[in-house]
Amino acid sequence: MQGNHRTSGNPYENHTPRGGGSQFSISDFLSHGPQNGLHLSDLVRLTGWTEREVRRIIQAERLLGVPILSNCKDGYFLPETESDRAACVRSLRGRAQEILSVADAISAAEVE
Repeated sequence: MQGNHRTSGNPYENHTPRGGGSQFSISDFLSHGPQNGLHLSDLVRLTGWTEREVRRIIQAERLLGVPILSNCKDGYFLPETESDRAACVRSLRGRAQEILSVADAISAAEVE
């Protein structure tokens, strides 16, 4: 599914996931490159799953080694270049550091 899919209406409505049947992965719906990204709302519509289920499956696929990338502007996509992958990793590490900083601050706070 490479190429720019945003140029023609909604090409995903008739999309059949790889392998057919009801067993499919989020990565089955994704194309390469941020220009072909799908937002969470797109994936919810395509799969019929809730936002929570889609996020859980994305996390599970990532932990199995599927490089599902994301950014706020373009949504979820597969890497087209090594710089796509590096940008996503930098973003995830930055978010993780912010969360750890907040946890440390709460841990160190005085209880009234």
